[in-house]
Amino acid sequence: MPTILTEARHDAGFLVSEARGHRSRDRATLSGGAKMNAGQVLGRKGGGTVTAAAKAGNSGNGVFTLDAITPLVANAQLGVYVVRCTVAAVNGGTFRVFDPSGDVLGDVAVGTTFNDQIKFFIGDGSTDFVVGDEFDVTVSALSNAYIPLNLAATDGSQIAVALSFANVDVTAADQPGTIVSRDAEVNGSELFWPTGATAAQISEGVTQLEAVGIIIR
Repeated sequence: MPTILTEARHDAGFLVSEARGHRSRDRATLSGGAKMNAGQVLGRKGGGTVTAAAKAGNSGNGVFTLDAITPLVANAQLGVYVVRCTVAAVNGGTFRVFDPSGDVLGDVAVGTTFNDQIKFFIGDGSTDFVVGDEFDVTVSALSNAYIPLNLAATDGSQIAVALSFANVDVTAADQPGTIVSRDAEVNGSELFWPTGATAAQISEGVTQLEAVGIIIR
């Protein structure tokens, strides 16, 4: 009886087209304790190096605290985030958060937690904040660890951001690898989504990939 051979997925076999040169690809650390297939949908675990500091001359003495577990969450960017008081109030106030490009991420009230790219809490102090008081959050490094998309996670890996270029075994240890992270067309029938992912979850993941320029055909 002849031996049945099963052909494995080929590196980049899912690609329909990509940008010229290597612009669609990045080198990254692949993690997750499993075997990845070429075309595995990936999320990126939040993490990196981040510090916060009050601007010199602030009037309020409330405490700015980065989250102890996940100060950086999905889509965090390198650079300086500005958190500026825009509304003063007795024992309170409102701060507006600007990303490193100067775009507004949202507002956060004193005494509550902000959770968009960066995660922090502003506590009230004995002296109230005034308009213009400011904290700077500097992100000087980002995690480069990509794992198979984990829909139950809260560390950023629940958001589809890239695809594994090749078959990579990270069962025993993290491995360096190539990912497709932007400007590419891919064959949707050759992508690997999490086991049990619903049609709605896959549709959301497709939208997330499209946001970085990966188009599903």
